Amino acid sequence: MSPPASGSGGRAAARERRVRIVAWTVPLAGAGLWAVGLILTDITALPSFGLIPVLAWPYWVGLALVVGGTTVLTHAPRLRHGPLLAHLGVLIAMLYATAPALEDPPRYTYTYKHVAITQYIERYGTVEPSIDIYHRWPGFFSLSAWFSQVSGLLDPTSYAAWAEVYFTAIDALLVWVCIQAVARSQRTAWQATVLFTLTNWVGQNYYAPQAFGFVLMLGVLLLCLVALRTAPGPFGRWVERSVRLLLRVRVAPRDHQPTAFRGRLSGRTIGLAVMFDAVLAASHQLTPYVLLMQLAALVMGGYLRPWWVLVVTSAATIGYLVPNYDFVVHKYGLLTSTDPLANARSETVEGVPGADQLLIQHIALGTAVFCFLFAFVGLVRRARRGFAGDAVVVGALIFTPVLTLVAQNYGGEAKLRVYLYALPWLCVGLCWALSPEGEPRARLRSVLPVGMALGLTVAFIAQFLGREDINMLSRDEVGAAAYLFNSSNVQPGSIVMLTAPNFPERYGPLYFRLARANLPTLTSSDFGERPLLFPRGDDVEEAARLIELEEGTSGYLVFSQGQEAYARNNQLYAPHALRAFEGAVAQSARFRLVYDTPTARIYELVKRP
Repeated sequence: MSPPASGSGGRAAARERRVRIVAWTVPLAGAGLWAVGLILTDITALPSFGLIPVLAWPYWVGLALVVGGTTVLTHAPRLRHGPLLAHLGVLIAMLYATAPALEDPPRYTYTYKHVAITQYIERYGTVEPSIDIYHRWPGFFSLSAWFSQVSGLLDPTSYAAWAEVYFTAIDALLVWVCIQAVARSQRTAWQATVLFTLTNWVGQNYYAPQAFGFVLMLGVLLLCLVALRTAPGPFGRWVERSVRLLLRVRVAPRDHQPTAFRGRLSGRTIGLAVMFDAVLAASHQLTPYVLLMQLAALVMGGYLRPWWVLVVTSAATIGYLVPNYDFVVHKYGLLTSTDPLANARSETVEGVPGADQLLIQHIALGTAVFCFLFAFVGLVRRARRGFAGDAVVVGALIFTPVLTLVAQNYGGEAKLRVYLYALPWLCVGLCWALSPEGEPRARLRSVLPVGMALGLTVAFIAQFLGREDINMLSRDEVGAAAYLFNSSNVQPGSIVMLTAPNFPERYGPLYFRLARANLPTLTSSDFGERPLLFPRGDDVEEAARLIELEEGTSGYLVFSQGQEAYARNNQLYAPHALRAFEGAVAQSARFRLVYDTPTARIYELVKRP
């Protein structure tokens, strides 16, 4: 028999058991509170600020508990990978699965144009490049159509609602491994992965090529980073030397020790990276070029060998663009502006955002600025500890996506894409700002990271769930889209006019039959100086005239819950004016009601004799 444990040893074992029990209890308690919160939440009529005012209190208690517990575990003296994985899984569910768990159809109106492409491929077994740009970059849609056939889920909406949960979980895994390869610290990898989950409020992980492309991008970077040669080339050594001189670093370099050397990329690794890059090039228009810029920065510094990896990936990316070049130039233009500030300022929102929406925008801007500034502090602290090479590599991955602002506003979303592409590496910088060598921060020293995590969570909720009154769709609205785009009730070449943005613009494999892929939208300026709160017959006639000017085979005017929410939040019309205008349309002989549900109505234009 073994001798009895000493008093101190027994106390240590008992403390270890208590810590283990608490570490596993927190995610279970958080998941239970989340479930109770969802049951108690009523989303019948969402106000401004979306889900934030209606989510029940157990949700908020559970979220704070899980965020705090996860952060404390990542800074504890001993890393516990099992409990950390459980915490992260519950955290992803609480942040990204709340909306799909409460709502019926997939959120976001723009989800449905991606569903439509998948349905087209399912129906016809091919693509038609003359229809739109999505048919020219069909990688994601082809894979989705294949998955639908294999799984038996022939309607993509049956799984599209949960795409944000799937993609976020995959991203978190890839981010963990990528950061482990760069920082060589499991603690930093866990901390950065948690921060990545808390700061990815951009909303690009929905059922879209961007989400798929981001996964492929991380996959290519992973293959390159795990084989990174940390001993730089001549240019990289010059940059590191300049950084050390600028920061007056007095410690010896510590990031080019023999244990950190990884050699060259193997032929098999290069082949896999090129394959991923080729699929990426056929799936998204922007992501492969951001990836090329990041790889180019690593090759220039000599951190990535052999250099011709960049040539091969460039050939795969640019080679795919060549046959589509004329289409892109004539349809969209290759360059939006050469003014980075103009590209960064470009907005896609119509109207004038109300005070609540402006607050959400300011929170988003403040979060992005905080992440970039604090990450820069982290790079400086890491370099001053003797890891100038690590700081240079992560800094290159952070700031190369900013170069996209030199050429494109990407439909007004360029600044959001820059933030998204830089985000994994920004999170590394945030971690280094708190712990430049990945050291633990126990007891009171963990107050700062816990406070930062909770603050970032508040910003995430404001951005991600604070607009749910616009993002959420009802079954009636999806049914109205199916009536317009995928039924025999509507003639080919018809015009569909919206009263405000925020309606599924395409749905179903027959979406291409309408006269316009992007639906025209009425605005208050179309009616001159007359307030639509007291509409007249002239206002209805003006709407009919605008539809007739489009010269379609028939015309339709759509009113829906999502359009009303968008018009309210962005002050497109006077309060209640849209409802009053619909009343005038319903009573007019110029329109007849053809689709009538509580949250969506469609009026067909009656042609003149």
